[in-house]
Amino acid sequence: GLYFELSEYAVGLAMKLKKALTEMGVPFQADSPSNQQFPVLPNTVVEQLNAKGYEFEIDHPVDEDHTCIRLVTSWATPEKNVDALCNALKKLYL
Repeated sequence: GLYFELSEYAVGLAMKLKKALTEMGVPFQADSPSNQQFPVLPNTVVEQLNAKGYEFEIDHPVDEDHTCIRLVTSWATPEKNVDALCNALKKLYL
């Protein structure tokens, strides 16, 4: 039904995000198969994403230089937003 399709869409976007981050060499706190992903990023990258207005939650500090953030996709997430985040991360991370 519709609920399943909306959930599948959200998870699909999260998997697209996960694949792009993995290809950049970004580690994850856990291997999440859901619409929630927990990448571990350098604090400088987290600060720059925040400054650019990307919405995410700080999950927890990993060490003095890295933070685990929580990224969540939903039925309402435009795919272009996921693409924009991936492109911004490529510029910041590589």
